[in-house]
Amino acid sequence: MKHIVVAKTIHQSGLDLLYKQPRTQVTVLDQSHHPQLAEHLLTADAVILYFQPLTAQMIEQAPKLSFVSRHGVGYDSVSISSLHKRGIPLAVTAKANIIAVAEHTMMLALAVARRTTALDSDVRKGFWQTQFKQPSIELHSRQALIVGAGRIGIAVGKRLEALGMQISVYDTSAQSLAAVTHLGWTAYDQLSEGLEQADLVSLHLPLLPTTQGLINPLNMKRGSILINTARGGIVKEDKLIQALQQNHIYGAGLDVLAIEPAVRNHPIFALANVILTPHVAALTDQSIKRMAIQSAQNV
Repeated sequence: MKHIVVAKTIHQSGLDLLYKQPRTQVTVLDQSHHPQLAEHLLTADAVILYFQPLTAQMIEQAPKLSFVSRHGVGYDSVSISSLHKRGIPLAVTAKANIIAVAEHTMMLALAVARRTTALDSDVRKGFWQTQFKQPSIELHSRQALIVGAGRIGIAVGKRLEALGMQISVYDTSAQSLAAVTHLGWTAYDQLSEGLEQADLVSLHLPLLPTTQGLINPLNMKRGSILINTARGGIVKEDKLIQALQQNHIYGAGLDVLAIEPAVRNHPIFALANVILTPHVAALTDQSIKRMAIQSAQNV
């Protein structure tokens, strides 16, 4: 009998695939508290993770564990080195959330450029002519820098290009940069050069030691826009707040923060030129179903 632990309830389509497997016990946790997950890992052969961390200690205390499946693509909360020591593979749902994240990125980009939330708030307060006091900007004919030329980054670039933007790309991998040359986009091998030229910067990199604090918004072009639907730790958050406070950048659209859930009274909450969403870019109805199915198929 194999024991599969699902660390948080996933879409029923994924659960049905697991339940149909012979000689398999499936445990679905409604609450993702560490002690509860750690307890069930004692007998788990495989685990499906949502956002939960999987620490070195948890892996050490899971003697039967032989497979880890992420309900998503990020794995910065998993002790990869500990998995390597045990020879335990980790799988992600690489193609499940491309469309969802790309569309969310576009939503944030347009909302920041057109000051959507501020205008909505003013209308509800009875102010109708406020748009003439704070004019919005167009994205057409401006340059966008895609930082991270993976599946999502390319999908975002194509959508921004459809708006009439000029697309450039930076990636820490020369192989990834080479893969987009056929698209006719400008490829930068120096991030600083790309940041100096870009009117909009969109982040699509995993959080790794090499990408931690990679982006300093004070080094971005004055009047530009930052969009982050990747991981909060990629951006130097104190420098971002400073850049927003000083109006060095026009605005930011963030689906992620360095610490999540967001701390109470976070200084970024006081800024009008930033739009925030709670790490939900990948969570459309369709994407949730695809991630559930693929994470179960991986197991």
